[in-house]
Amino acid sequence: MGGRIKQVFKRLIPDELLRHTGILFSGMMVVHVCNMIYQMAVSRVLPKEEYVLLTAFLGVLAIVARPLSTLTTGVSHYSSLLRQDGRAGDVKRLLTKWLVLTGGPAVLLGMLAVVFNQPLAGFLHLDRVAPVIITGAVLPALFWLPILNGAGQGLQLFGWLSASTIIGAIVRLGLGAGLVWFVYPGCGWAMLGHGLGIYASATLLLLGLVLMLKGKARSNTPLPSMRFYLIRSFFIQAAYAVLMTADVILVKHYLPAETDFAFAATLGRMVVFLPGAIVVAMFPKVASRGSANVEQRSIFMRSFGYTALFVLMAIVGCVLVAGPLARVLFGIVDASVQLKQLIGLMAVVMGISALLNVVVQFLLAQRRFVSLFNVIGFAMLYLISVALFHSTMLWIVGWAAVCNAGALIVSFLLILKGSVGETK
Repeated sequence: MGGRIKQVFKRLIPDELLRHTGILFSGMMVVHVCNMIYQMAVSRVLPKEEYVLLTAFLGVLAIVARPLSTLTTGVSHYSSLLRQDGRAGDVKRLLTKWLVLTGGPAVLLGMLAVVFNQPLAGFLHLDRVAPVIITGAVLPALFWLPILNGAGQGLQLFGWLSASTIIGAIVRLGLGAGLVWFVYPGCGWAMLGHGLGIYASATLLLLGLVLMLKGKARSNTPLPSMRFYLIRSFFIQAAYAVLMTADVILVKHYLPAETDFAFAATLGRMVVFLPGAIVVAMFPKVASRGSANVEQRSIFMRSFGYTALFVLMAIVGCVLVAGPLARVLFGIVDASVQLKQLIGLMAVVMGISALLNVVVQFLLAQRRFVSLFNVIGFAMLYLISVALFHSTMLWIVGWAAVCNAGALIVSFLLILKGSVGETK
């Protein structure tokens, strides 16, 4: 029966990229709805100061998680190559190795966050440490989930990937919003639900990988080394994380009295979220050992075009209905002109960032690191520029737009130009 359904689905959507994107997008839509309801629930119950703190801590987790997505990139890349070489059983060895290797640092960083909770709380002008401690407890899951996602992506288990994100979102909504509503309206309770959602997602995806890899034969061939790939990817992913998510941290640090930005940033992130399915589906299809063939270039261009279409629609929606969106999501009956402008501007910035993500992931899948070094430079330029000029929120948002756009243009032109001293 399942085979027949797959055949029907293939006939309806013959383009494999679109078919896999559709599977992931369906799951992401459920996740998106859950996240919207979560934001609606917590923003209505939490005092404004608590909601700003929650947004800042979610930004901290995003900053941590983005470099860790290097693990997703690396495991996905090498899982894809192992699958192409007929060695799917060796993915079990790769998965086990990296879950063990990351276990120690994950627990250590979590303990450090707990031990040094006072300085971390002081940086965000926080008068209590509970949210910092909860963040430390979430760190192990933040390390393990990218590895599991990478194996699932590389093996193209898009159904399990969708299911795991849906379960995580449901747990986050049920517990995070539930605890805030029925226990206490504090940032820490919302963070606890968020963290448990991450653990739930990781658990379900691990189950799917165990079932899929069960009975797959392992070879005696040594596993490929991921060390240099991960090191180079780490700095690039960290730089992209700064370009995409550092704004809420920078505003909270330099302009702590500006509370409107948390709402605008939350809405802006939704522009990045929806087209993410395209990038996930694209990556294993364009993975190579350093050169792109005609089919892979075609997949990239289609992925970029589909993302651009999503982004354009999202930006237009945010600009035209900024006020109603603020009312529906956050209960802000009469949104200020400043908030409406910020929502539109953040949608544009995040749209540029979403397009940059397609370019970054393609070049990482192709192991073309030299073409991505400019992303690190633009991230540094962003931090330096904000440190010098941050008198208003518009300065911070403006620098984010300029630096994201600069990285996008340079990287895209290098793709069009072809190999430029690429590192294999």
